[in-house]
Amino acid sequence: MSDKAKILVVDDRPSNVKALRVRLESEGHQVIEALSGPEALDMVAQEKPDLVLLDVMMPGMDGYEVCRRLKVRQGVDFVPVILVTARTETEAIVQGLELGADEYVTKPFESLELMARVKSMLRIRRLYRENTHLRQEVAGRHSFAQVIGQSAAMRQLYEVLPKVIESRVTVLLIGETGTGKEKIARCIHYQGPRQEGRFVAVNCGALPEGLLESELFGHKKGAFTGATEDKEGLFEAADEGTLFLDEIGETSPALQVKLLRVLQEGEFTRVGETQPRRTHARVVAATNRDLEADVKEGRFREDLYYRLSVFPIHLPPLRARREDIPFLAAHFAEKHAVALGLPAPGFTPEALEALSQYQWPGNVRELENEIERALVLLPAGGIIGMEILSGKISGQVSPVKRTGALRDRMAAVEREAIRESLAKHKGNKSRMAEELGLSRWTLSQKMKEYGL
Repeated sequence: MSDKAKILVVDDRPSNVKALRVRLESEGHQVIEALSGPEALDMVAQEKPDLVLLDVMMPGMDGYEVCRRLKVRQGVDFVPVILVTARTETEAIVQGLELGADEYVTKPFESLELMARVKSMLRIRRLYRENTHLRQEVAGRHSFAQVIGQSAAMRQLYEVLPKVIESRVTVLLIGETGTGKEKIARCIHYQGPRQEGRFVAVNCGALPEGLLESELFGHKKGAFTGATEDKEGLFEAADEGTLFLDEIGETSPALQVKLLRVLQEGEFTRVGETQPRRTHARVVAATNRDLEADVKEGRFREDLYYRLSVFPIHLPPLRARREDIPFLAAHFAEKHAVALGLPAPGFTPEALEALSQYQWPGNVRELENEIERALVLLPAGGIIGMEILSGKISGQVSPVKRTGALRDRMAAVEREAIRESLAKHKGNKSRMAEELGLSRWTLSQKMKEYGL
């Protein structure tokens, strides 16, 4: 929104409306007007103004009642209301503010004073809308729709995730490095009731024990060498939000005791203090370790494990969901092409087959890195083929060489099987792919190849 705005002026006296119109239009604003409370409510609904200048003393429905109704109708949008009143008593001003007015100006007022209030309210309106847009953008980036995959393993995950977002239970994400544990944690936060709070993440395996304790719980000035001031911990920073404890299995036994207390009691103590503090942060933890085995071997506290795994979610490795690889590859190609200012490239069938055969020890993160690397090497307007892929991927493909006759017979059998499935399922590719043991992408390619 620019500095010029649409402003609704509400006053039962036309002369007052005219005077305000002249002044506001001299600043470049568009002015609409209403001479009564009911008319004002209709104008707000129809015209969607950026600001309302509302006189208090009007016959019938006065400005206080108009303000109350406007704020009830407002919903998620924010339209500032400036009350214009001749009453200077504190009680009258407080009444207006309690009904939802955002500012007030008393008659007679200086023109400069009024314009200063108008400018201030329009700035707040602009900041509110920018903040709302950013929040929507962030929520969109971390929606479940951004978790790519149609495999059976991912469908199970989609069924589980919506069940946890509305609750406060502690979630334990279990999966290999690179499977997207932090992405899932962010989805849980930004799609749930805590999205207005902060999402705070810490890698428990990246910090030594003493520093990690200070990061999580904070410390008092002078608690140790280098503690030159009081410091807020992450449990405080994430209060009413979500704290993501990545690699929770790397914490020491001593720190595990303190984490257990937070999870059980909602209390912690800063390093160097004796007075406990409270937190309402929701904890989502993650690990790439087998914590049950660690519990049996005494490396991880059993009671903490059970507190963390109230709701365990297993994230499948990429090699267990190979049918998702073409979709993921296309997604990352589009994502990084946009960042590089390039059109999104396609893939040759051989390249997609190679990507699908590779084991991906680094999982989704490794696949994304591979696609980003390929885009850097790809000539303008090119297509990602075997020659663009790194050697570890292109070198591991060993296609079976068949004689022409055998290849033709196999193709004929395959074509007939797809044709029969097509008729049986009336073109439902999901059911066809499941019956034939193919991914939807591979099925689509073969249908094109066979003219089906």
